[in-house]
Amino acid sequence: METHEHLFFRCNYSRQCIRILKGVVRFTWPNRAWAVDIAWASKRWNGRHIVQAAYRALLAAIVYHIWQERNRRVFQQSMRPSSTIARIVVDEMRQKIISIDLPDSVSSRGLYRLWRIPGLSGVPLDA
Repeated sequence: METHEHLFFRCNYSRQCIRILKGVVRFTWPNRAWAVDIAWASKRWNGRHIVQAAYRALLAAIVYHIWQERNRRVFQQSMRPSSTIARIVVDEMRQKIISIDLPDSVSSRGLYRLWRIPGLSGVPLDA
């Protein structure tokens, strides 16, 4: 039987998506029961700091794209590899971050570094 518990993030497919994303951007995911994980993320990523906001957006993007993939399989009988979903999530997150007019600050540079986005405001990340 399909449940949120299974789909987010117990099935091999969603676990692979998370594993790939962890290789791209550093984040912790406890991978316990769905309700426990959501409560954990709500508590941990609840601030106004730009990095916490990015983690919330990342979780929303992962859930959205896994659900979209589930619907693709159910209604269109087609599937994409987990690496494709992870790449889509990373690309969308990078575009969201780039589209925000961030000040040139330590936090902003940290966010760009975390997501491996070249320079903020034309300033190299090493500066």
